[in-house]
Amino acid sequence: MTMLIILAVFALAMFWMTSKQRKAQKTAMAFLDTLAPGQRVMTASGYIGTVVAIDGDHITLESAPGGGTTTWVKGAIRKLVEEPVEADTVAPTSAASQDSTVQDFVVPNDISKLIDGPSSEGSSK
Repeated sequence: MTMLIILAVFALAMFWMTSKQRKAQKTAMAFLDTLAPGQRVMTASGYIGTVVAIDGDHITLESAPGGGTTTWVKGAIRKLVEEPVEADTVAPTSAASQDSTVQDFVVPNDISKLIDGPSSEGSSK
């Protein structure tokens, strides 16, 4: 009876692990099937290029416009490369346009101005 429970737990664990793998594999295959010329992709080795042509299980990538092309196996493509979004340029603010409630802090060059000296009050011998 104990052996039967162990086998059932083992079979359930194997089914659970392989179902996750199958789901990930289906997602990867769907991604590869949606590739089209003009998309920028990255291979598993880190090569970034633009898809020029797709011929069955082979993809031709171009590294730079007008540059050389290389042929890759479709399975080597790992992800789409997102183009960086350019941040809005912010003009530097001048000192005159800063908020007038901001006070300038003066940093003393002698620490004795920051602490109170020994008090003569209450000192008894």
